[in-house]
Amino acid sequence: MERKIYTPWAYTENEGEKSKVNQSIYQELKPKVKLFWGSTQPTKEEKQRFICYKCDGGGYSTTKYSILSNPYNFSNDELALICDRGNLCFGYRVDDGIVIYTD
Repeated sequence: MERKIYTPWAYTENEGEKSKVNQSIYQELKPKVKLFWGSTQPTKEEKQRFICYKCDGGGYSTTKYSILSNPYNFSNDELALICDRGNLCFGYRVDDGIVIYTD
């Protein structure tokens, strides 16, 4: 298997291996990430040290996230993988944030 982020991978050939690759990449990115909830905002220092993001809520089969900082210039695939905690089985889109397909 090629070491890259697979999106979407559900119901495809080698889906189990694709899931494992995504999880492995996510574990490597995870120490550089900080999730914020509610009205909590990152400090200037946090924005410089971490990919800061926030869940904005869900819709029909989707969950939307705002990226508050991206000091490492992660790609959209990497940001989506972070938001979906290493999954991305149904994919995502970029729409004024990262929108994860959940079903």
